[in-house]
Amino acid sequence: MKVSLIMPLFNNAAFVKRAVDSVLAQTHKDWELIIVDDGSTDGSYELVGALYKQPEIKILKNDQNQGIGITRKKAVDASDGELIGHIDSDDMLERWALEEMIECFKKKPDVGLIYSDFAQINRKDEVESYAQSKTYDAKKLYQHGWRHFGMYRKSAYIKTSGFNTQLNRCEDGDLFMQIAEQMPCYHLPKVLYFYRNHGDNTTSVEKKCEECNERPICNYIRVWGKAAGIDHITFKRI
Repeated sequence: MKVSLIMPLFNNAAFVKRAVDSVLAQTHKDWELIIVDDGSTDGSYELVGALYKQPEIKILKNDQNQGIGITRKKAVDASDGELIGHIDSDDMLERWALEEMIECFKKKPDVGLIYSDFAQINRKDEVESYAQSKTYDAKKLYQHGWRHFGMYRKSAYIKTSGFNTQLNRCEDGDLFMQIAEQMPCYHLPKVLYFYRNHGDNTTSVEKKCEECNERPICNYIRVWGKAAGIDHITFKRI
């Protein structure tokens, strides 16, 4: 099974080489990496272009900064793998991440999306913390959201409306909930991803859902609210 890994890139020259090298080190070799630069100004685009000439690595560039949703969509549109996986340009994969995911998908043909556990690392690649993800429960979608390492069938992606390009953040959680409405998901309880904490992570500045003015257009909070019995606009119990 071929895997298309999508990697949005924006001003991550300090860590992107370690991210790409973790893909090159995979034990499963049938993959492509699609890097889409979203208007970096720190030389990130030039760096990956100079370092990586392999045909399995596609390096694309937005003419100007367009946001994470549009950037991820562009990467998926350029993909041709049966499976799509997310790796951010400051994070890293365990060497056998693709191999483990593929074996799980083969054993669970009805599952549309699989997520693993991850460990948090610092700037020096040292593990700082680990917390196991919750076992997937379709009746309790309010306790779920996007988790690393996330991979899904392209056939599952096609059943959704794709990445919500109207959102400024949370586009991955939005897609997770769209897939969860269509197909079963599964938690693979193995650490396959290393999430880097470097102090400038975008998740550290995201608003809480109840404070976000994008609630009316967000599939994540729509499905979350339905599962939790809460109106996703007013945040009052239904």
